[in-house]
Amino acid sequence: MSISEAADDLKALCGRIQETIAAYAGRIEYGNLRMGKVDDWHHASEGPVTNVALVYETPGGSTDQINITYHHKTRVFSLVDVDFEGGEFTTPSIDALIERIAARVAGIPDKRKEHLRGEIQRQLDSGMTTTGVVGHLNRMMNSGLRGGTMTHLEMRDAMSFAVTYLKDRNFNASGSG
Repeated sequence: MSISEAADDLKALCGRIQETIAAYAGRIEYGNLRMGKVDDWHHASEGPVTNVALVYETPGGSTDQINITYHHKTRVFSLVDVDFEGGEFTTPSIDALIERIAARVAGIPDKRKEHLRGEIQRQLDSGMTTTGVVGHLNRMMNSGLRGGTMTHLEMRDAMSFAVTYLKDRNFNASGSG
């Protein structure tokens, strides 16, 4: 494999990623999704490897990534994907890779919602009052971190979840369930 072939593959990949995320990039409900760092290194047995990271945040500011690795020697792309058998999707096809990336990007709002619900549940289970939870949600909504903040719809869902969770918890604790 020549250096120019690897460069062409990576240039094509990055261009396709930019096209794929363009409609979602910078939007709060997608965690301020953006193309992150592109790193190169040399693996002892596999030769040159390039990592491309798509970065986004969940409410509260936790950073998450979608990582794509390109193995120059074999011209194969790898994507860490827990939904795929073995936890890693590998392919020489940019089209197949972009399809998996698009699915992961489409799932970011649901991942953000689950993260937020888990945080609310942990806070309520640890004894935080509803007033404390509402205050915490308001601080997140007004956070200076674009991707770590919440949309009004995420706030509405979080509040609905907190109320339902408390009702269910109190119902079960009273022995009525």
